[in-house]
Amino acid sequence: MTDERIKLIIGSLLHDVGKIIYRTSDRRTHAESGYHFLKEETNIEDTEILNQVRYHHARELKAARLPEDSLAYITYIADNIAAAVDRRSKEDGEMGFIKDQPLESVFNILNGNQERKLYRPMMLDINGDMNCPVSRKVPYAEGFYSGVKEKIKNCLLEFQWNDAYVNAILEILEATTTFVPSSTSTNELADISLYDHVKMTAAIATCIHEYLLQENITDYKTTLFKEATSFYSKPIFYLYSMDISGIQDFIYTITSKGALKGLRSRSFYLEIMMEHLIDSLLEKLFLSRVNLIYSGGGHAYILLPNTEKVRKIVGDFEQEVNEWFLEMFETQLYIAGGGAVCSASDFWNEPEGSYREIFQNISKEISFKKLHRYSPKQVIKLNHSGMPDGERECSICHRHDYLKDGETECEICWTLKQMSGNILKGDFFTVTSKKEKTCLPLPGNCYLVTDTESTLRKRMKEDNYYIRSYSKNKPYSGYYVSTKLWVGDYVNGETFEELGQRATGIERIAVMRADVDNLGQAFVRGFENEKNGSKYVTLSRTATFSRKLSMFFKYHINSLLKEGGYSILEEEVQMEKEDDRRNALIVYSGGDDIFIVGAWDDIIGFAVDLHDNLMEYSQDTLKISAGIGIYPSKYPISIMARETGRLEEAAKSVEGKNAVALFDEKYTFPWEEFIENVVEEKLYFIQKYFKVVDEKGKNFLYNLLELVRKRKEDKINIARFAYLLGRMEPKVQRGEKKEEIEEKRDLHREFSRKMYEWIRVEKDAKELEMAIYLYVYTKREKEEHDGVNE
Repeated sequence: MTDERIKLIIGSLLHDVGKIIYRTSDRRTHAESGYHFLKEETNIEDTEILNQVRYHHARELKAARLPEDSLAYITYIADNIAAAVDRRSKEDGEMGFIKDQPLESVFNILNGNQERKLYRPMMLDINGDMNCPVSRKVPYAEGFYSGVKEKIKNCLLEFQWNDAYVNAILEILEATTTFVPSSTSTNELADISLYDHVKMTAAIATCIHEYLLQENITDYKTTLFKEATSFYSKPIFYLYSMDISGIQDFIYTITSKGALKGLRSRSFYLEIMMEHLIDSLLEKLFLSRVNLIYSGGGHAYILLPNTEKVRKIVGDFEQEVNEWFLEMFETQLYIAGGGAVCSASDFWNEPEGSYREIFQNISKEISFKKLHRYSPKQVIKLNHSGMPDGERECSICHRHDYLKDGETECEICWTLKQMSGNILKGDFFTVTSKKEKTCLPLPGNCYLVTDTESTLRKRMKEDNYYIRSYSKNKPYSGYYVSTKLWVGDYVNGETFEELGQRATGIERIAVMRADVDNLGQAFVRGFENEKNGSKYVTLSRTATFSRKLSMFFKYHINSLLKEGGYSILEEEVQMEKEDDRRNALIVYSGGDDIFIVGAWDDIIGFAVDLHDNLMEYSQDTLKISAGIGIYPSKYPISIMARETGRLEEAAKSVEGKNAVALFDEKYTFPWEEFIENVVEEKLYFIQKYFKVVDEKGKNFLYNLLELVRKRKEDKINIARFAYLLGRMEPKVQRGEKKEEIEEKRDLHREFSRKMYEWIRVEKDAKELEMAIYLYVYTKREKEEHDGVNE
């Protein structure tokens, strides 16, 4: 990366730092505040960087005596484009600025929502606590901004101004300004954070810079300042997306002992691989992670310059990666990319529909490539590639490899097993160009190793093969620390057997697969509504929305599991537990979906927590559908994954989606029905009844369950059901007081009435059937068996 490009990125990232200073009661303009703050309180002395901060507004830039090729002109127009993308006037807005204006929620205008919720002032919480939107305004006091200012200053004082620290600046800004509003104008929506605005500005600036270089334009003043209006319609940008196919097959094919660790390791390996691919491509293009719009779930969107050179590099990169995938993983993994040429006007959705068309074109190209994966030459090679001499099949992934005598695992599966502990619990993951004893291969002749903070510091100083490192869930900034990865890495249980043994009642594990409903539509059309049309459909909001969603599923989810919450157990049983932590392990949690294994009762409780917290976090603008299967601990994981996938599809087949399918496709309920009717009405009532009338025992309930199951086969079963209820009135026990006897009889009458009413209505009967199953499972002895999912 050239010095000029580095200065442009740094200057555009810091161009609005003065807004923080200004909001601490500094009386200068925020451009002047930022300029003096960087010049006098940090170690930035470079004029090009400082000029971008001081002269990024037209009035100041017009009066400044800058050379025609000053980078300030690029940051000026990039800021204008980003601001136009960010800011949309309110229908009832009034002119003026409020320094203590909170950041508004981007979910206020998603999927037809019309709320006005706000965020509380805070920096990113490393403990994972969610800053959910609230109705009550909490002013952003001067003390909050002073704390943000000091944090930024202290970090900048430690940095050097070269490409090794570009991503570190981005990390610090994310940590400090994620909940700082970019605009405090009362006339505009304030739902774009300062972090998202400066990141978008830097991405746009680097694209413009590369475009100007291709066109041999050196008079930035004329092109970007005097003739700015015509520049907005030029095809400057190339929005590129890449998608890894085959993730599920790669993760879920293993059937060996220790599969739980193996699943998580393989999942994380793919997460790191995607980040490595993103960084590798950006480095080839002499760009940084400011250009990354979104990554998660095996997908990524990157804003690139629209130049022939860039498109050639992207095409070659895709081909090289897929050749490597074929060599390493045969046809298991494949990367498909697609891009769309666009202008600033397209990002503003001018003309109407142009923004949506960008994503439609990208999607079409990716779909085409997925259907035409390999060249004719590659297809012929694949069709004639038997197992070469000396190769055998890996017992874990079934990939062909040269296995030595006595070996049953390929090198990758063996390494994943050796690194599993560090992958689950480690903090640093390093990419190096030198193969080490325990490492995982990455595209581009690179390898992945794990590090502690001390070994990483040593490697940075002494290792000539060091490329970059990633930290996990904790922001570290410094020399070639590429980024902090939000990772759902919660672990409380090492094996399926251990998780099953920790379950209440029957010794079973549960597997849950879930993802957000209609997410693609929300990305492309979620900010459209009848009142405002496509006014709020912008790239900044898409990026902000994506990042919020990614943080929920990759980071906040750890806290949801750690703290527990909803329970299907009786209060006394729940109180007896040593702590609230869920007995569970996240196998995979991407940008919008999750695969989790745990004790069956904890998984069901967590599923409700997930639904409730996503509803609060997104202000009920997003829905989620889930499939939950219950299994013996020795059940093959590949079959569990496949069956819960079918359950998830069953949940999504419900009208309106937003449902959960438990154990079998016929037990599919909208979330509210499951929570309010199955659990809180029927299950809790059954628990209440048997807590008082405990002599009935499980046989009585089994008989009721059998009649509920067969209610459709013969109408006489309902009569038998009523007869059984009548015969089971509680007997008077020796020594019982009159009030105790009456309490039992009253409860039994209520129980009989409710049961008879429920079995006669199909919806209630299905809910009752599931409630009885849940109750029975909590009371089953460890060695007992049942007929669901077995």
